[in-house]
Amino acid sequence: MSKLGDFVRNSGATRWIRPIFAALLVLAMRSSLAAQSEAPSRPAPILVADVRVVGNQATSEDQIRTHLRTRQHREFDAELVRNDINRLASTGRFQNVRTFTQDTPEGVVVTFEVVEQPTIHYIRFLGNRGLSDRALLRSSGLNVGDPMNRFAVDEARRKIEELYHSKGFPKTEVMVQEGDQARDRGAVFVINEGNLERILNVRFIGNSIASDSRLKTQIRSKPGWFYLIGGRVNLRQVDDDIQRLTAYYRNLGFFNARVGRDLDFTESGKWVTITFVIDEGPRYVVRNIRIMGNEVFDGDALLDRLELNSGDYFNLGQMRSDVNKLQDIYGGQGFIFADIRADPRFLEEPGQLDLVYSVQEGQPWRAGRINVNIEGEHPHTRQSVVLNRLSIRPGDLIDIREVRASERRLKASQLFSNDPMQGNPPEVRVRPPELADLVDTIVEGRSAGTPAYRGQQPDAPEAGNQP
Repeated sequence: MSKLGDFVRNSGATRWIRPIFAALLVLAMRSSLAAQSEAPSRPAPILVADVRVVGNQATSEDQIRTHLRTRQHREFDAELVRNDINRLASTGRFQNVRTFTQDTPEGVVVTFEVVEQPTIHYIRFLGNRGLSDRALLRSSGLNVGDPMNRFAVDEARRKIEELYHSKGFPKTEVMVQEGDQARDRGAVFVINEGNLERILNVRFIGNSIASDSRLKTQIRSKPGWFYLIGGRVNLRQVDDDIQRLTAYYRNLGFFNARVGRDLDFTESGKWVTITFVIDEGPRYVVRNIRIMGNEVFDGDALLDRLELNSGDYFNLGQMRSDVNKLQDIYGGQGFIFADIRADPRFLEEPGQLDLVYSVQEGQPWRAGRINVNIEGEHPHTRQSVVLNRLSIRPGDLIDIREVRASERRLKASQLFSNDPMQGNPPEVRVRPPELADLVDTIVEGRSAGTPAYRGQQPDAPEAGNQP
């Protein structure tokens, strides 16, 4: 290395190495500046200079612009324009929607060209005597000026038929005379009403567990007052009555019950006798009742509190009442979130079932802080007025029955509105403990989400307690 340095110094090479190095440095700097000058810069955004609408006649420009998101002086977005086209097409008012763009010094001019659907110029009803034009027009859902759409016209025909069938004209037929062709300018319906049919009598066949009078309380199809007011035949209502009778029998344990109907008209065709044909089937008996998941209370003690017992006929009302009783037993000891469910289990033997109550006890909870939320335009009731009507105090074991009693006292105080049209009535709301605000006391309005009771878990009672 030292020999090479001596050679460079002795030979005078430094005189030509230094200029070469300087030239290379200058060349590198020029290349860097050129690369920087060639780097792409972000182009300026293209703005929308104007938005125009052409081709509309029946539809105003303001109505069309309510569906457009493309705005003047905003950045032009081709995807947004395509979405505007789809929104206009989905209104059903236009056969075709196209767009044109024009570049100007100020930006892009976007033009929406629309081809409107033919509109309904008139709506007429022919042959109607039992129902007025006004009632039929309101039921049809059509209006003059709406787009001429054959599907909408056919839907209107169906609605008119349904209206007639609900008004005692079950044989009414409605046909479309105009409105289903592209050249039509209006909608015309031809109506063959048929006779107005009224209910002469209602009969039941096959019922043994309940009398005719009892079954008549379960249905809505009945003769009119003095056979003049009401009592019109409504086949949809008759079918709904079949479902009501079937549910009534199954609530009493007739799970295989079947109900049919028979219509018997007089010679005039204006009066009909409705006969409900009932096949009750076997009535199920509760073979055994069990309570599962209970640890705090003794199972036999809980069974003694139930209304429905082993050997009784199944009754849905009694089963629901027993669920509420179990809920109150647990809720009265602070288990306000106990989950109790009834599970009827059918057996291989016909007409028998086992009834199992599944209990998820949860934990008992005490009351902590109480907040009162009073809503209204000018609330003036003091919070102490509400607190004085509560039978729960901080530190008390929360009793669900006392919560309901407090709510009843607030409603009966006449200090707050109980009319749902004016606002929600007073309410004491219980919430899960993980939400931190367990109970909200709500007066005149919805909850503002403020905590009312902060849950505190006391020592759990010993297992096997008597309820």
